[in-house]
Amino acid sequence: MIKLSISFLFTVIVVLLVVLFIFTIYLLFQRQREIRFAETRDIFLENYSQHWYNYLINDEIFSMVLVPRKRAQVAAIEIIFSSYLKNIMNDKVEHKIKEFSNLYLKRFYEKDLASKRWSIRMNALYRIADLRIEDLLDTCQQFEKTKISEEEYFQLLKIYSLFQPELFIEKMKESCVHYSESEYRRLFVLLEDDVFIRLFEDFDSWTKNIQFAVIDTAAVKRNMQYIDKLKQLLTHEIPEIKIRALKGLYEIGVIDEIDPYVPFVTSDMWEVRLMVAKIFKHVPLNYTYAYLEQLLEDENWWVRSQAAKTIAENREGIAKLQQFMESSNDQYAIEMAQETVVRKQGNK
Repeated sequence: MIKLSISFLFTVIVVLLVVLFIFTIYLLFQRQREIRFAETRDIFLENYSQHWYNYLINDEIFSMVLVPRKRAQVAAIEIIFSSYLKNIMNDKVEHKIKEFSNLYLKRFYEKDLASKRWSIRMNALYRIADLRIEDLLDTCQQFEKTKISEEEYFQLLKIYSLFQPELFIEKMKESCVHYSESEYRRLFVLLEDDVFIRLFEDFDSWTKNIQFAVIDTAAVKRNMQYIDKLKQLLTHEIPEIKIRALKGLYEIGVIDEIDPYVPFVTSDMWEVRLMVAKIFKHVPLNYTYAYLEQLLEDENWWVRSQAAKTIAENREGIAKLQQFMESSNDQYAIEMAQETVVRKQGNK
């Protein structure tokens, strides 16, 4: 059994107390730094927010007093710029913010990219994108060559998509990093239409997440030029792509012909039949009623329900459903038509 002397135990206790004391002093020092940082930031906000308003909104002459000299002042300017960019859609204001950031904030974020702390590097990447600091594009490309995380690489892709779309497409093709559909949508929605449409050209070479994100983003953008691209995907061998293409066409809401959709009325997949019933909302009822009547007698409840809703949306829809109830032999379809008529009349 090892016997510990009192002097040894006393020494250990003293060492631990010293370490604890040093750690406490460090925490107090860090806390004081944070307080001074916040005070400097808030003073800048209080003193210069009106100056920024006058410069950005009232077109007053730019004053050098607005140029930050300390990191806390940069933080204050970030708050000001973020507020304007989120709440005011104005090209002139955005240009002024971009011009100022490229001149006076660039050096701060360039230094941050060399930081050992991941959070500081990520914040710099966010700011470079949000404030459109194009002058740091070369720095970002050099930064990419270092050992970076997937999150950092995603932000680099966002920066490339904003500043150099050609480079973005190139990076997408060679990237070994894979992201979720929602993350790809966040990238694609930023692209100009002439760049985004190129993603359809190499559609089959992309991963599924990219393919799905391309289709969903086209639906969000709702640009007429994407209609033909989505219609081309209706013959795709992957069912999910076919369904999403139909959904995208429904979201865009412009149906110039019904012939491409008619074969889907008898599809083996109920999800496809459901989407066709939705798409027919955007077509006059006299062109689609025969197909909707067929869908109203579908074996799937969701398809029947959507077909009835689509018919009811038309000005003559209620009369058509009442006629259907008198002539049909499908009890399930009749009940669906009755429910839809009652619901529609009750909402009037």
